[in-house]
This record gives sequence, structure tokens and C-alpha cells, in this order.
Amino acid sequence: MKVRISPDALSRAIALTGYDEATAIEYLNEGFRRAIRTSEFGYSFDCWQLTVKNGTITRFRKHRVKVGDIYVSTHAIERANERFRIPKKDAAEWLADQLNRATFVAVTQDDKGNLGRTYATDGIIIGMDMREQVITTVFPARISSLTLYKRIKWLTRLELRKVELKIKIAKALRLPTNHIEEMSREFKRIAYSLPVHSKIAR
Repeated sequence: MKVRISPDALSRAIALTGYDEATAIEYLNEGFRRAIRTSEFGYSFDCWQLTVKNGTITRFRKHRVKVGDIYVSTHAIERANERFRIPKKDAAEWLADQLNRATFVAVTQDDKGNLGRTYATDGIIIGMDMREQVITTVFPARISSLTLYKRIKWLTRLELRKVELKIKIAKALRLPTNHIEEMSREFKRIAYSLPVHSKIAR
């Protein structure tokens, strides 16, 4: 399906991609065919965001940066600069590096129903869109409620004690403990990696 292209969107595509007019038109049409719908009028492909109204591409802009195999949104770059004082020119690489060192925490859902993955590392929370595999935001990990923190701390310690007790019982009965010990190590690894648990499992 071909779409019409507004003169403004075409001139932006030529300026941003460096293509001649005919190649830019072909590129926009191919991009639209491959694009993922992100909102009522928004579509994205590769590093680009399209606005399409009444069958016409009215806007073309870069909305993410590619670092290796990871895409980083301009919003995430702005948040890294605003919240962590990372210069914008270095923010995409910094975010990709943080994601590579991070531990998966949970699948989350935003207020629009979009699913995402949440990762944590060294007091940093990273949000990633599941459909497009792009880092969408970053923010400092904070414990917003002391009561909640104490409850999580208590539950984590309780679960660790349960695992340790199972290992002791299995050893007393001379049963294999490899599986239980492996589970215990994995649980502790996850607990250590979460900012909210950073002092719990020690």
C-alpha cells in the first residue's frame, strides 16, 4: 500500500537520510510497509518515526539511535541527561552499556496498555519496549516507601531461610542438593542485583 507524502515530510526525509527525492520516496513507502503502529497517527521503523494522517505521511523524524543491536529512544537520551547528568552525545552508548550489565526484573504495562520489560543495575531502572526492543526510559531506583522496603526485606530473608533449611534437610537425608543449591544461588543473584534488595541478601 502506497501512501502520499507531504512536501514537508519529504524534505525532512531527504535532509535526514541524504537520499535523492526518488530514493527518499521509495524509502518512506517501504518504511511505512514495515512500520509498527505506535499510536493513533504514529508509526516507527528502524530509527524513524512517521506521522500518518488521512493516508499521508505528514511528519518524518529520527526518534532513536542505534548502538550495536540496541535502539535507544531520544526520550531515554533526554532522561539520562536530565536524571544522571550524562552528556546527550554519550547517553545512547551509556544506556546500551547499562542495559548489557542489567538484570531483568519484570514485564510491566503502561497506562496505554503497552507491554515493556524492566531491568535494573547499580541503582538504575531501565524501561524497554517489548515490541520494538528499544530503550524507552531510565530513572534512578528509589525506595518510595519504607514500609514496603521492610516488607520486601522480610520476605526475601524468609525465602532465603526456607531454601537454606531445605538444603540442610536434604543433606541430613543424604538426598541430592544440586537443584536446590542452584535455585538458591539464582535467587541470591537476583536479590543482589535489584536496587531495592541491594543490602538484603547479604
